[in-house]
This record gives sequence, structure tokens and C-alpha cells, in this order.
Amino acid sequence: MKKTIIFLCIALALGAYVYFYEIKGGEEREKAKEESEKLFSLEKDSIQSVLIQSFAGHYLLNRTNDGWQIEIPVKTKADESTVNSLLYGITSAKKTRTFNIKAKDKYDYGVGPGGIKLTVTSKSGIRDSVFLGQSSAVGSEIYASKTDTIIHLISSSLKSNADKTLFEWRDKRPLLFQKDEVREITLVNPAGRYTIVKENNEWKISSPVETKAEKSKVDDILNKLYSGRIKAVVSETPDKSGQYRLINPGYRVELSIGPDKTKTGVSFSSLKDNQAYGRDDVRPHIFEVDSAFMKPLKADLYELRYKKVLEFNKDQVDHFNLLYKNQLLTFNKDTTDNWYLAGGEKAKSWKVTGILRKLNDLKVDRFVQEKPVYFMNFGLVNPEGKVEIFIGQNRVAELNIGYTQGDEVFIYNPQMKPLMAIKASNLEELFPKKSDLVEEVKETIAEDAE
Repeated sequence: MKKTIIFLCIALALGAYVYFYEIKGGEEREKAKEESEKLFSLEKDSIQSVLIQSFAGHYLLNRTNDGWQIEIPVKTKADESTVNSLLYGITSAKKTRTFNIKAKDKYDYGVGPGGIKLTVTSKSGIRDSVFLGQSSAVGSEIYASKTDTIIHLISSSLKSNADKTLFEWRDKRPLLFQKDEVREITLVNPAGRYTIVKENNEWKISSPVETKAEKSKVDDILNKLYSGRIKAVVSETPDKSGQYRLINPGYRVELSIGPDKTKTGVSFSSLKDNQAYGRDDVRPHIFEVDSAFMKPLKADLYELRYKKVLEFNKDQVDHFNLLYKNQLLTFNKDTTDNWYLAGGEKAKSWKVTGILRKLNDLKVDRFVQEKPVYFMNFGLVNPEGKVEIFIGQNRVAELNIGYTQGDEVFIYNPQMKPLMAIKASNLEELFPKKSDLVEEVKETIAEDAE
């Protein structure tokens, strides 16, 4: 019994040794080793500011409630992704090798005044600095030093992330705003002045006409202002606005943001030699963009407005009429999704659904009159043709077809109001011959049973 107790105590002691020294102690030793290898003993979120000093320039980056800010050499918003790459490089940099040198030899490694000095300050006020020097002879590493006599080898990525120009450090968006919070857009360009408002999550033009807007074109404008990037900063102050054609800008975009419709905006010069200059309402600098950037801002009323001629759910349509030049075709769909003509002939369903798809996709080629009063001159008093689309007993869409003039034909949708024109080439597809629609009946010959 006594031996059993002794063996049990020995086993417990061995277990405690293994746990506390080998396992727990091993974890702590590994953690201490990792800490000793770090170039900076800081966490990314604890860094308050970074000062970068080199022959190329001095840059002070400071954390604010609104993100990172450049304080030196100019005060402006910093590019968040570029700063985050630097912060990651600072907190992940590890010393792969360390050796001693004489103080007079530090210049041979580029860790003196000729190198890049990185000074990091934490939120609690702790400051730590390092010189980033030349590349080592082997591998993708550089020399780094915090003192005159100790050299470390670290990954070259930290130097790459720190060695940036002012333009690379700064935020390069042409306008600072939250895209999802935009409630109203005013666009002024050589084609006119347009006001676009968001109602029930849909964009509508309120001026110079009241109509539905083309969502893709509105998105193009907002995406360019939100995600587009300037090419260069040509002046840090606005006093050269005249030199850059911004006193009477060729383009202007104003945004109303959020429920209180806070105003912000940006102006652009006219295009010249494939470039334009811009300045937003908040920051003083003048920047440069190219013609590709400006393309969405050149949209005219036709491009901005919604251009679909008919609105209906083609999958729910079960009855529609096509009348053109004295040919009336009436189509009915049965419960098995087969289409039949009014006379009982079975139609080629793929052709019928193709007509519906073309009607559903039909777009205006030209807006002729916004609020037409007289239809006589356009052949729409007694229309040349007519389209009527039904879901159940409800007529959900209607289109009147007027005269053909040149390569266009006049049309009118009573639900949309404007008098419009489409390409005349559409008529053949929208009003095919009956013989092209009827499915052929295969004849069978019955043989007498012998």
C-alpha cells in the first residue's frame, strides 16, 4: 500500500513536471522567443502615429476618429490600405539574425542618416524607432538597426511599405462620401443640368423632366466618384484654380447625403489633351484625372433616363394581341405553357416567347416629345399597329405603333406619356407573319390491320 502511494506521488510529480515545464513552460518559452524576435513590441491597433524620415521626404501619419490622416508635409486624409500595409509590416517584422558591429561601420549597412528612419508612437505614448538600411547580399532581406552597434536582418517588405511618396500616402479618391447614403445627385455638364433623386430605393430624374432614371448610368457616376482614383495632385492650394480651368468648371457634381441631405460636391474642368482637373468642396488640393474617368460624367438626358418601352413580367403573360397592317394575331397560353392562336392553331412556343422577350427588352431609340398633344403627324390617331399584353383579365401593357419615317418608327405607350421612336428594323421581329408562327401538323397514315 505504501509503495503504491509512493509510485502515485512520483507519477503525479512527473505529470506536474511535464505539464508545468514541458507543456506550459514550453508554450511560455515559445511565446518569449517570438516576442524577442519581433522588431517592434506593438499591436497594430495600439499604434497612434508613424513618422517616416528619409532624403525623399518626411511624412507624419496620425490616427484620428475618422481614419488615418497625413499631418506632414500637408494635412490631408491618408490612404487607408497603404497605411494598413505599413502597420502590418511594423507589427509583423521579425529579426531573422542579429550581429554586433562598430559604430563607425553602420554606414556600410545604410542604417545611418542616409537610410529610412521609422518612428512609431503608441496610444499610451511609448515611442520606438528603427533605421531601415540596405539590402543584404543574400535573400530578400534588409539591414535594420535601433542602436549604433547592433544590426538585425529583417524582411525587405517593411522598407517597401515605408518607402512611399506623398501621392502614394494620400487618399486618392476625388470625393469623400458614403455611396449608399446618397439621396440626390445634381449633374452639370456641357449637355445640361440634371437632378436625380432616390425614392423608395429607385432613382428618378426630377429635372429637366420627371421620369425614371437608368440605374446603371446613375451607378456609373457614383461608382466613378467613389471608387475612381485621381492620377496626380497638381496643386496643394486652390489659389491656382484659374490656371486649371476651375473658376468656371465644365462639370459639376453635387451630392445630398443622408436623411438630413448634407451637401458635398466636386468640380471638374473641361477636357483638354485627354485630361481634366478637379477639386472637391472640402479639401484644398487640385488634382488631375483622364478622359476615361470623365466618361460617366458626360451623360446626357437620353443616357440618364430609363429607356425600356414596356414594363411587364413576361413569365406571367397568358394572353396578348399583335395588330399591324390589318394582320391581327391573338395568342393564348394553356395550363401546360403551350401557346395557341385564336383560331386554335398551335403556335411555335419558342417563337412566341421570343416575341415577348423582344417586347420586354425593347428600348427607345429617341424621345420625340415629352408631353405630346397632337398625334396626327405621327400616325398615332389611328395607329398602324398595336400591342396589348394581359395577365389574366388585366391589361398590363399597351403600345401604339405609328408612321415609319426613314429608319425609325413612332410609338406611344399611354403609361409612359412621352412620344418615342424606335428603330424600324424592330418591326419585322415584333410582327412576324402568321405562317412563320404556326407549328406544322405532322400527318399520319393509318394502315389496315391484317
